[in-house]
Amino acid sequence: MIKLLWSGLVILQLLAGCGFDGTATRKNDFTPLTSIEIVAVSSTIAAGTSTKLTVKGNYSGLFTNDVTDQVVWSSATPGVTFTTTTNNNRVTGTNTGTVILTATVGTLTVNYTLTVSSATVSSMTITPAASTTAKGLTRQFTANGTFSDLTTQDLTFDAVWDSSDKTVATIDDPANKGLAHAVAIGTSTVSATFGSVSGITAMDVTKAALLSIAVTPNPATILTISTTKFKATGSYTDGTTPDITSLVTWSSSTPACATIIPADGLITALTQGTTTISASLETFSGTSALKVTGGNLTSITLSPSTPTLVKDTLVRVIATGTFSNSTTRDISGAVEWSLADPSKATVSKSGGNLALLSATAVTSTPTAISAKSGTVTSSTTNLTVTAPTLQALTISPVKLDLTAGTSGRFTVMANYSNGSSQEVTFSSVWASSDAAKSVVGNSGINKGRVTGIAATIVPATITASYGGKDIAAVATVAARTLNTLTISAPSASVASGNQFKYSATATYLDGAVKDVTEETVWSIDKPNVAIIADSTNQPGQVFAVDSGVATLTATFGDKSQTVTITVP
Repeated sequence: MIKLLWSGLVILQLLAGCGFDGTATRKNDFTPLTSIEIVAVSSTIAAGTSTKLTVKGNYSGLFTNDVTDQVVWSSATPGVTFTTTTNNNRVTGTNTGTVILTATVGTLTVNYTLTVSSATVSSMTITPAASTTAKGLTRQFTANGTFSDLTTQDLTFDAVWDSSDKTVATIDDPANKGLAHAVAIGTSTVSATFGSVSGITAMDVTKAALLSIAVTPNPATILTISTTKFKATGSYTDGTTPDITSLVTWSSSTPACATIIPADGLITALTQGTTTISASLETFSGTSALKVTGGNLTSITLSPSTPTLVKDTLVRVIATGTFSNSTTRDISGAVEWSLADPSKATVSKSGGNLALLSATAVTSTPTAISAKSGTVTSSTTNLTVTAPTLQALTISPVKLDLTAGTSGRFTVMANYSNGSSQEVTFSSVWASSDAAKSVVGNSGINKGRVTGIAATIVPATITASYGGKDIAAVATVAARTLNTLTISAPSASVASGNQFKYSATATYLDGAVKDVTEETVWSIDKPNVAIIADSTNQPGQVFAVDSGVATLTATFGDKSQTVTITVP
């Protein structure tokens, strides 16, 4: 006996040392239940109303626990009924008088005396009053009744609930009594009725409220002297997740690493490093971790180095950046172009890495062109603009043999009175005699590019017009069945920051082989490892971003091929 008492004391000391407060926190499977007790909100209820019963179990005097869910209820006295749905521990008084309630858990039983009075309800109030709830949320209403004997009682479970405008708010009944759902913006009257007495309150439903903000991509890795766009998505109380990019306030924790346009989430990476991109609205914010790789820009080289153009012609100009990690890449679309004499020429950026130099007036002396990014400025390129007389045009090739779904390019050269010649492909106006079979591009990088649409019997005539002169070539289109698609690559392993080119080749069942790099859809599964440089102006070209392994997929027609890109 002494040993048992001593063991009990040790257990109590251990429980006390662990901060035990007498209430079990997990299922008991070793200490026996020795007694139970019924607890009610009130020992007296009015006829027709109910009260909730709770049973507390005592485990050998060591701790107590709620065992209501284990109880079997009964009463030998007429006058009460037990609810057997979701609240099987709720008892309703049906006749006035005193009743004995019995709770049984295993072999243990306990009785409770409940009085059912003859009091009648005289008034009812609903709380909260005049509530405001955001669309998509719920609001729990409570009904409180005042009775003829001046007692009060919670009638939430016993009342019948309703909403006057169910397009604005609905209310649960009989399940989850008094729980209202905000459905649409507006106002509805919520009512609770018990017997002949009702209570009402107004429920105003306002627009959905913001719950959180997610910023994507997250995390993100990009190259220096490049841009990317972040997206902010809001989660609202009505379950919607709209794009709120233009509504949030954007910021970068390290502006020297990357800056961001406050209104639209477009960031410009400046130097290597890490920063946190934040989007804030109301009291909420979302973040994304941004890593900038690829080395810091050290110099810019322009090509062509000393262009000479004929007035009213244009040519592509390229700015190549050299970086601190000894890599080089095209940054034509990221730099700020400027001319010493803007009246003589202009540089326009047409998206991606395409920059076009347009000669607008004859120069008496060469005019300087430069490109700048941050504090780095290119060495000057001098442009000379002349105005000789156009003598003739030549086009090459004189014929394109295309397959439906592929393309080829014509190039136009202009010969002038001073003996000079210049490519004027970008300066020409292009047209096809049969655009339903062969369509020719007439803007940007697609000038002179002919795409085969459908097989031709009579070749389409492709015409280039420049300087009042026309020159033509033909394009035929054959219907062929694609057999295989192959990808050629310079290297499977490329240093971060480098730019490299892939090409795609289609082989047909008749043996024809076509370069389809421009028609191929290129994609990369891990943009934090590598990205497509510029799908419009540089198809097949890839930038290595950060260490890792990514898969490049090329899709043309019904064929797809993949290649692994490793960035060490």
